[in-house]
Amino acid sequence: MDNPLSRGLRELGTPAVVRGFYEAGCLPSYNWTTGYFKEGENLTAETLKKTILKGTKGCFACPIRYKRVVEVDEPGLKVDPAYGGTEYETIVSLGSLCGISDLKYIAKANELCNKYTMDTISTGMVIAFAMQCYEEGFLTKEDTEGIELTFGNKETLLILIEKIAHREGLGDLLSQGSYLAAQKIGKGAEAFIHQVKGQEIPMHDPRVKTGVGLQYALSDYGADHMKAPHDSFFKEQDSVGIKEMKGLGILEPVSPIDIGEKKVTLFKLLDIYWTVFDILGVCDFGYVPRSVGTMEELLEIIYASTGWRTTWFELMKLGERSINMARIFNHREGFTTKDDTLPEVFYQNFKGGHLDGQGAINKEDFEKALRLRYELMGWDPDSGMVIPAKLIEIGLDWLPNEVK
Repeated sequence: MDNPLSRGLRELGTPAVVRGFYEAGCLPSYNWTTGYFKEGENLTAETLKKTILKGTKGCFACPIRYKRVVEVDEPGLKVDPAYGGTEYETIVSLGSLCGISDLKYIAKANELCNKYTMDTISTGMVIAFAMQCYEEGFLTKEDTEGIELTFGNKETLLILIEKIAHREGLGDLLSQGSYLAAQKIGKGAEAFIHQVKGQEIPMHDPRVKTGVGLQYALSDYGADHMKAPHDSFFKEQDSVGIKEMKGLGILEPVSPIDIGEKKVTLFKLLDIYWTVFDILGVCDFGYVPRSVGTMEELLEIIYASTGWRTTWFELMKLGERSINMARIFNHREGFTTKDDTLPEVFYQNFKGGHLDGQGAINKEDFEKALRLRYELMGWDPDSGMVIPAKLIEIGLDWLPNEVK
């Protein structure tokens, strides 16, 4: 509890970031058409705590226990605490992104998604996409079987989740995800989807965290907000990331909205670092820069578990091998540098709120950053393919023959 990041997670969970985002004007709302959501106070961690929060849970022996558990027991609306509670991504994807501000209905939507083993980010994104298509006239009442598919319609949110889960009516189309659904709707509906490599983007706006944008673009399995630590952990000299990760060569703070050489170099290291976590099965919320666990302690845990006295140099090479194997696999499957991109909305200024008319990422600067990242990783800047020398360095020179 002495660590402010861990303490904040224990007390408010991931919904704690809702307030900062909505007050700043970068809370994803109405299918990313704006970052301003006037009812944002209804979605905050504080409101959640005062209204429907029942308790907290965590993995075995976890001292942080940030998982929210909620319960609703009202006539016509019941939420079973057995299905957990709403985390930040869910509150936004099934809430403000769909124009909905009622936490009780968002909690019910979360329960349904967990019940049907559906991802809440993609579910919320595809419903918000459908709502915009309806309001723009690309979907009609005939397409929706009479459902009023407008932003803010909380009853419709629950109906659509059921229809998607059972592939009924419009739900059959939406169950395929927004990328394929937009192609089948046509008429220019592709302008309303926000995805990378076919996967819907998470609820963190790269216009205020450019490193997250780099990771969206470069993630081998589609946009993911947990591919690397976020920019905010490295923005000041006394930030946790700067103080605790000097051993990786992270020495100077970088502004969250910087998209220059320092940011690219930083996120090359961070991508590899959290890839190591994924390989080891380590919780991202347990170690620096997100929490109290140190890099040195993790080495001791690996040694205690395996008897293997490893080093961070060796582990970082392990992460590089994983990233490069995935890169080669994707290349074989037809992915190119054209798939390493961001949705067009992030190359445009914010609309509404405190950031109105500001924030657009310069597309030319972003593409320049991607080329530098390729070069730092040992990838050809034109094809994006791993160069032979890099494969030799990390012991994967045998791999190209295998994937052929």
